[in-house]
Amino acid sequence: MSKEERHDFILVKIKKERKLAMVDLAAELGVSEHTVRRDLKELSDAGLLRAIRGGATLRSNMPFDIYDRNNLDVMEKQSIAEKSITLLKNHQVVFFDGGTTTQTIARNIPDSLTLTVVTHSLPIANILANSPNITLIFAGGTFCKSSLTMQGQQTISTFEDIYADISFIGVCSLDLHRGLTSRTHEEAAIKRVLCKNSMNIVAATTSNKLDTLASFLTCPISDISYLITEKDPFDRILQPYAAQGITIL
Repeated sequence: MSKEERHDFILVKIKKERKLAMVDLAAELGVSEHTVRRDLKELSDAGLLRAIRGGATLRSNMPFDIYDRNNLDVMEKQSIAEKSITLLKNHQVVFFDGGTTTQTIARNIPDSLTLTVVTHSLPIANILANSPNITLIFAGGTFCKSSLTMQGQQTISTFEDIYADISFIGVCSLDLHRGLTSRTHEEAAIKRVLCKNSMNIVAATTSNKLDTLASFLTCPISDISYLITEKDPFDRILQPYAAQGITIL
């Protein structure tokens, strides 16, 4: 089998299985692990997957700019939002991270709920600005155009002074072994504070972000309280996460 054929085989297989072990690939391809390691490095360098110790995983391919994500997976995000709001109760303090899924959750909060919401997302602040029973705290800072959020130490300091009952985290990538990861250092720093100061951490995400990996660690998988996707909670792809003690909705 030529190198090009091996690469095609690997790319087809990883799209189906999301994660591959080097030893299994070597056996299937009939080549040495050294050859597979070199193939995975070349594919990783080309941005087609992410090489990890002992194999490879999908690379997050979500558009970076929030404007490009607004019209993706609209029905799925609505399903996630409807599940997410079942976790909200009167008089909670709630952190809202930036992102299109968290925006949809905010848009679905009933007017009857009395909450204190803390966010650094301009769209979420706009959505909740006129909600009659929500006390809104906006975490200011340096404006990031691609995410429509505030970033930097000023933003982090606001969240550091508050303890939340629940935190809805925008998900870039979530991997069973490497946890929640982000594309930029700045985003990861804010998400880490939200997680640290929250009693319950909710990873609300479309399932296409599961078993993918980005560059900057937000939190280990063991810190996540709830995983909410558009899928049935008993779907096969979610069971390894449930086995880690995460409540699946």
